[in-house]
Amino acid sequence: MPVRLVIAALAISALSAEGFAGPLADRLLACRALKPPDARLRCYDALVPSTDMAIDGKGSAVTDLFTVSAPRLLRFESADAIMVVYLLDEAGQVVQNLHRGGAGEGQHLIEMPGTYRVQVNATGGWSLRLEVP
Repeated sequence: MPVRLVIAALAISALSAEGFAGPLADRLLACRALKPPDARLRCYDALVPSTDMAIDGKGSAVTDLFTVSAPRLLRFESADAIMVVYLLDEAGQVVQNLHRGGAGEGQHLIEMPGTYRVQVNATGGWSLRLEVP
């Protein structure tokens, strides 16, 4: 069972008229009211974004600033020999130095809320993904 479906199911089971209110509760209840199972599943999936940021590039680049208010997993993938990834704070200071030797993937959990950007220096193609852990 997909993790997002489990999360949605747990959230719905916790709903009660007295104990849970607000926009998320309203959206969960609206999804639960949908009769066709495929429409209901699409509705639940839309409640939890799996990717906050997805960027593909080649060579060197710096992302725009982005804000993290809860833990996020920074995934990076290199298609070539060398990839150095710097997680920078809002002032441009290095928070974390990450690297990839050879093609493949790596990841780093951003635990602290804040405003960040990512600088990539690579010899070839690469991708970055910021996801819910």
